[in-house]
Order: sequence, then structure tokens, then C-alpha cells
Amino acid sequence: MSKVPVHILILQAMTNITDAVLASTLKELMTVDVIGRIKLNEISTMTGYSLMDKSISVVPILQSICRWSGAYHKEDSKNTLLQCQKCDYI
Repeated sequence: MSKVPVHILILQAMTNITDAVLASTLKELMTVDVIGRIKLNEISTMTGYSLMDKSISVVPILQSICRWSGAYHKEDSKNTLLQCQKCDYI
């Protein structure tokens, strides 16, 4: 079973983003140690990305913001961002 690379999942989840913008953003996030580049397997040249300690530490804060936001915006689902509709914390 093959895993879908994270950057492909990001492209599928994000709307209105080009490959160039995604590549630029991923590079910028690597330079500030938010994400790290990893080799997905020894045979292939495919690479992926993983969260670094800095980004993992902010996850609970983002989850709290999602819960807070969900408490006030559940009724307005037609104006909710697609990414927020998929969030487990709303």
C-alpha cells in the first residue's frame, strides 16, 4: 500500500494554490524549521515533509482555536472554509 505524499494531500485540501506557490511555501517553512523534508523510502527518489518540534508544539493552540471558532460558527456552514469543514476539532 503506497502512501500519498503530504504535499499532494496539501494540494488536494487547498483550493486556488499553484504548484509554484506550494513549493515556495514549503521551502520557506523549511527555512524556519516548521517542517522538515524526509525521504519516503530507500528505493524511490520521492520525498515528503514532516512537522518539526516547533510546529508540533503549536498544534494544541490551533486545536483550541478551532474548538472556540466552532462554538460560534456551526450555524453558518455555507460560509465555512472547506478546510474548517474537515476539521476534527469543530
